[in-house]
Amino acid sequence: MKTLLIYVILAVINFIVSFLIYNYSFNLQATPFLHEEQRVDSSLLMLETTLPAYLISSIIITIMFYFVAKALSRRH
Repeated sequence: MKTLLIYVILAVINFIVSFLIYNYSFNLQATPFLHEEQRVDSSLLMLETTLPAYLISSIIITIMFYFVAKALSRRH
């Protein structure tokens, strides 16, 4: 159970960091050039596509990390 909690926390941290990088980049590059209506549309699109994609990628990376750690622990 403790191992599962560690991997869940790893996935959540990965998700948060990925999203913060994307959000910072988007705000820096695109936000100054958008009208208010475009900002609302863009944020809705971000919620529908980007957040789920980052969540899935975080879970996949965490699962890959689990299997790599498991394979390396068998060697020792």
